[in-house]
Amino acid sequence: MTLNEVYQESLLKLQNPDVDEINIRIILCEVNRIKTMTEYYLHKNDNIRDLQLFYSIFARFLDGEPLQYILGKTEFFGLEFCVNRNVLIPRQETEEVVAFALQKIKQEFGTKSIRLLDVCCGSGCMGISVAKNIACSSIIFSDLSPAAIQVTKNNLTKHNLDAKTYIGNALKPIIYNGEKVDVVVSNPPYIINRSDVDESVVKFEPEMALFCTDSLEVYSKIFEGLEKIKDGKLLAVFEIGYDLKELLITLIHEKLPNAHYEFAKDINGKERILSLTL
Repeated sequence: MTLNEVYQESLLKLQNPDVDEINIRIILCEVNRIKTMTEYYLHKNDNIRDLQLFYSIFARFLDGEPLQYILGKTEFFGLEFCVNRNVLIPRQETEEVVAFALQKIKQEFGTKSIRLLDVCCGSGCMGISVAKNIACSSIIFSDLSPAAIQVTKNNLTKHNLDAKTYIGNALKPIIYNGEKVDVVVSNPPYIINRSDVDESVVKFEPEMALFCTDSLEVYSKIFEGLEKIKDGKLLAVFEIGYDLKELLITLIHEKLPNAHYEFAKDINGKERILSLTL
């Protein structure tokens, strides 16, 4: 069968072809080792290399498994990252956090080389994206999940970056090892209600990285340790829940009364970014 024949056959099996038809072509590109959609259209009448492999991947996709997990990779901030079910799939909202962080770093530190920490790092996509765009004298990643840290290590190798990795809760391993940093980026778990999340996310993505019993719990733990990991100016940039602004202001006043804070809106007009300057 040709790629186009497989595409047409598979299109009939989609519940929402307007949204998902692109994913058929992505799978076909993966199976036939095609790098771009332009190349796909030039070769759509070629025979498929491995029809059974296509059917296997497509069946998992029809079952609701995210294509990023099936293929083991995704794009974030113009870079390719390894992902599996031990880490969240990076999202556009988090790209906006990275873009904001880069803007703030340049504002606060100019061209100075920074010491960077990505806490609750998951795949490491935030810290790696920052490090590929800003000069860093040191880079550190930490996460409570050993499996997530392994994914980060894979991505550090993929992007040829030298960094330290720690396993532990919030800033505990950073403080314990006496590390000092200039910039912190973080996307901690903050969701309480499972009903707020799509069923496929709950089914396939790691619970530890998504849910918590108190939406401020991890923020609070990080805020408590920030003074202990700085030895000069420190900038911390967080992804936050769209409804957490007022609660976080109260928490900042309690834990970091001398910090300057700023909230920023995402592309949808929701306040999803917090920066702290100490």
